[in-house]
Amino acid sequence: MMKKIIIGSFLAAISFYCNAQQSTEFGYNIGTSNYLGDMQPKDRTYKWTGLSTGIFAKRNLHPMAAIKGFVNYARISGDDSRTSVQDQLNRNLNFRSFVLEWGVVGELNLLPFNRFIEQGDIRHYNFTPFIYGGLNVFHFNPKTYYNGQWIALQPLSTEGQNTSINAQQNYRLTQLALPFGFGFKYQVTPELTIAYEMGARKTFTDYLDDVSGNYTDLSVLATEKGSLAAELSYRGDEIFGKELTSSYLGEQRGNSSNKDWYLINSLSISYKLYKRY
Repeated sequence: MMKKIIIGSFLAAISFYCNAQQSTEFGYNIGTSNYLGDMQPKDRTYKWTGLSTGIFAKRNLHPMAAIKGFVNYARISGDDSRTSVQDQLNRNLNFRSFVLEWGVVGELNLLPFNRFIEQGDIRHYNFTPFIYGGLNVFHFNPKTYYNGQWIALQPLSTEGQNTSINAQQNYRLTQLALPFGFGFKYQVTPELTIAYEMGARKTFTDYLDDVSGNYTDLSVLATEKGSLAAELSYRGDEIFGKELTSSYLGEQRGNSSNKDWYLINSLSISYKLYKRY
């Protein structure tokens, strides 16, 4: 009987401790976005930077843990003409895409966070490093700049998808990704927190930039998908002095063994709602 009383008291104390420190906060973030793929190798990831922005809601479950739901909007891009790699210069492709993502991550503080709560025997801090990871859904739509306008690439099947010589279907524009990263947060007041985080998104597609496999038969592509599809599949002939060049059937266009990534680094501000005890 005494054992049950002790265990029950212990569990009740834990429950009170957690509930007393739970809180909800809402925030806004703004930052930068980048892409890693066939048009932007790792050594140039941060040279072509876009803008990202978003909102989030976070439930602080414990001084060491929280769960966050978020929606972000970001711009990523790549351009072969801005590289020093000769094969990419010859390919002469470019793209831009706006990415809309929404998802949930778990957040782990490396120090007990929130020095404004009842501290008891545990020291709490108004700053802490943190790490996070979770799952998100994102939508993208790669476009290329051609003759003064941005043209959506996925419907053109630039690598011969869904033609008589390639039964592969066009890639989906809405996909899953694994967001993860780390950051640092600082509590200005009991309600106000600012944070900076660096995050990566591991995707399961190689088509953020519309480039993955090999060149297809451009004559077949022109016949079945239109002349614009063939023109945007290989653009090396747009380079001065190479107007008469053409791609070779089966020649490598991209590297399908590596999936594409995108990165979001942001500064956020949030307002916390919680009960005082």
